[in-house]
Amino acid sequence: MDVERNEVEISKLFNWGKVFELVGNDDTTTLVYMRILGDADINKARVYALRKSAELRKALKNTDSDEYMISVKDFDDLTVDNLVNLVIVFSTREITQNMWKTVKIKSPKPPKSDASLEELEKYQKDIDEFPKKREKAIQDAMEKELKVLDKSLRAKTKEELYKQYLSSLVNELCEQRVLQSFKEISTYLGCYKDDEYKDRFFESLDEFLNLETEQKLEFMRTYQMLEVGTEEIKKLREAML
Repeated sequence: MDVERNEVEISKLFNWGKVFELVGNDDTTTLVYMRILGDADINKARVYALRKSAELRKALKNTDSDEYMISVKDFDDLTVDNLVNLVIVFSTREITQNMWKTVKIKSPKPPKSDASLEELEKYQKDIDEFPKKREKAIQDAMEKELKVLDKSLRAKTKEELYKQYLSSLVNELCEQRVLQSFKEISTYLGCYKDDEYKDRFFESLDEFLNLETEQKLEFMRTYQMLEVGTEEIKKLREAML
């Protein structure tokens, strides 16, 4: 969450296409043309990711499914402390997101147009220190929230804790699945054989998903480098005010 008005990389906002050199086992190279998805493909990726998440949620509610067997710990294998700690871990992502949204501290006020050099120096120092200051405020708020959660959880029975553990676990695994699925299909949809972006590089999503793990991750890492982070846009907006 930087507010460095003098260090905004505007070029990232226009970095919508990239050529990726794929090196084969025989050292031959193939050009892969990548570009950021348009609205239609983004919606397609979103629908696909939500469906994959829903499939996993359904499987995790079936005690006979492989997903349930692999992911869910038995009631008798967990202590109260185990359950409290697991629920807290699974709740941390949501708490963190809420804190980033709700914790507000005032950003440094720009000096007047006739400010002295010393005032300008102080303002730049305040700008430089602002990200750490905000991060500290969020961290403090998170620690306070986690203590409250810990106390409330320890007031529950083991049965109640196990039920909450199951709910938190399912939500966490589905969150991971929807994000992973969205990244995978976005990469597939963003790869082309030609520089006019008409011929998709992969014949099907399954072809992409069945790549060797490292090669698939290389595609995904390269594609994600194209994506414009919302924080970069915020920094640009701040710089232009």
